[in-house]
Amino acid sequence: MVRDMIREHRNNVWVIRTGYCGQQEQVCLEKGFISFDLDLHLMDLFGNELLDMKHQPQHYKRYLHFGDKYRDFDQRFRKEFEDAIKNVDYSADRPEVVKKMKRLNSKLKQFDDEVKQFDETMHKFDEFEQVEQMKKAVLARLTSPPVHLLDSWAKDIIHFVNDIRVYDLIVLPIMSKRQVAIGRVRDPYKYREGKGVFSHSRRVDWHDTRVPFENMFFGFDKIMESDSSITLLGGDDREFALGIVIDDTF
Repeated sequence: MVRDMIREHRNNVWVIRTGYCGQQEQVCLEKGFISFDLDLHLMDLFGNELLDMKHQPQHYKRYLHFGDKYRDFDQRFRKEFEDAIKNVDYSADRPEVVKKMKRLNSKLKQFDDEVKQFDETMHKFDEFEQVEQMKKAVLARLTSPPVHLLDSWAKDIIHFVNDIRVYDLIVLPIMSKRQVAIGRVRDPYKYREGKGVFSHSRRVDWHDTRVPFENMFFGFDKIMESDSSITLLGGDDREFALGIVIDDTF
């Protein structure tokens, strides 16, 4: 899930089906890019607006709530700490001092666990707001959108514009050859007007290795059948893709 990706970035691996044009994969390989579009040339309807959305402050509400939560804990902890060390005789090994320190340490650990849980909840909230915003933008541009695809389209656009990062790996299915290519992202997302399939793109260094579909990990065929064109790999699937290439070959 994207929420796991945002919290800890470790060279994420994405499967990207490039879009409406069957020959687009080959052009991407030849030109050293990954481009993205959806049915009906949807990306062409956005232009620079996606760049503007990318540069909007992200996760503002999460950071705002984090600040309130931290200040509240800090005030309570400082008072408890002052009470715990008041009149303490540091020259002797006193059991009550050890007990107080252990209790304070336990409170710190409990707060850390609360923060992690809070971070996950707020990330889900942020992600939901981003997807809803993108769905509204898509609806504003299409007279009769396929409603069942709106959620997938919105998430795909957000992934391509915001979530994929420099040094991430891209798994590109080459449909005509039933093979996948692996590449490493070298540039942030860019919009360039009038560049056709490369209007929305990122520069990628492609590895020479090609892997047949049938040699990919179990479940790869399900990804190919998914409504989503962009899929974040995790667990063993991610490790499989990483194992195809060696870092120093890029």
